[in-house]
Amino acid sequence: MPLGFLAAAGGGLWAFGLAVWFAADRLVETPTHPGAVSAVHVGMLAFLTTAVLGAVHQFAPVVGRRPLRSVLAARLTLGGMVATAWLLPSGFAHGPEALVAAGGVIGAVTVALAAWNLSGPLAAREGGVPVAGLRLSVGFLVVTVAFGVVYAFDRQTGWFPLLPHRVLAHAHLGLIGWLGLTYVAVAEKLWPMFLLAHRPRARAGAWAVGLIAAGTPLVATGLLVAVPALAWPGGVAVAAGLGCHLASLAGAVRHRRRPLELLHGFLLISAGFLVAAVVLAAAAALADVDPAARSRLVAAEVAALVGWLGLAVVGHAHKIVPFIGYSALRARGVTTGPAGRPLLFGDLFHHGVARTTLATATLGFAAALGGILAASPAVVAGGGVLLSLTGALATVNLAAGPRRVARTHRAVAADATARTDLIPSGRTA
Repeated sequence: MPLGFLAAAGGGLWAFGLAVWFAADRLVETPTHPGAVSAVHVGMLAFLTTAVLGAVHQFAPVVGRRPLRSVLAARLTLGGMVATAWLLPSGFAHGPEALVAAGGVIGAVTVALAAWNLSGPLAAREGGVPVAGLRLSVGFLVVTVAFGVVYAFDRQTGWFPLLPHRVLAHAHLGLIGWLGLTYVAVAEKLWPMFLLAHRPRARAGAWAVGLIAAGTPLVATGLLVAVPALAWPGGVAVAAGLGCHLASLAGAVRHRRRPLELLHGFLLISAGFLVAAVVLAAAAALADVDPAARSRLVAAEVAALVGWLGLAVVGHAHKIVPFIGYSALRARGVTTGPAGRPLLFGDLFHHGVARTTLATATLGFAAALGGILAASPAVVAGGGVLLSLTGALATVNLAAGPRRVARTHRAVAADATARTDLIPSGRTA
């Protein structure tokens, strides 16, 4: 079931790249234009939220040591998320307006169903920082979607005047409160596992979760109502929490018992985008610039946050998908890789393609960020092309690996059977 989420997210990344390409001029000139908002929602929903929801459905039962309340509900969540991820951006981009409302309703029902389903494993008293962080992040997901639904319906009805900074507040609530906090919490379990890191202390991760969870509501509210006295303390808390997250990563890398590998590349470059996002946010808040330049800085900050999370998702997918595929293949009796050696996680994807994926992802997010700062639609469009290529490469590579190993296993078994059949009756080989 988690593989379904991740496969859909791979298609979402491919579509996100195309959306960035087509909306490049809007993203540079008027980031709040419906075309730009549509492209951002493809990335937020079809790529990031779909991938993170899939990871949480796989991860929460592991750390909570309790099953999901319903596997059927998880499958319905996947279907609802895919529908939402395509209806909302389509409605924003070209209408009709009813698509926005329909996507909002389906999204609200889907998220409510996911929250109920995940409440089973997340109700566990054990689990430490990852479980506590996931409880908070799922709460932020519910709030983010409720915010979006109100916005979706008010576009048609005009019940009350929405505040001018609603898009900015909504984006930070989703990127930091839902997606960012989920990743920060989950990383506290995944990093020690994948890096074989035994840190003497892991307090930085707990501080990261607490500070981000405390600061995000203040940031979102301060942005929404344009009250710096709210936004500033929240921003400082979030920045401190993200700093603790980076300190936790440094500790995991320093105490690792495995050599540097592909995942480290994704993690370290992802961390660079996070640092860029913090710097850009500070510049947008402090720099004495005109409104157009400030808007560009904020758009670049959002792009940097998407790069941070996007690289982290693609990097960890190269660990999570082979982990799930390995278990499935072993259950079917496949114990050797294509070279005849014992089956390893690394046999389940092509390493050259994976390194190319890291390069295209890095260049794609960097071009999108740099193009926004330089006010160059051509550079942003080129970044979109590279991101779309990243989605295609990662999805095909991770899907083909287990199939290739299974096909080789069947061929070897068939050859062994044929050799046995050639041995005359009554004799042994």
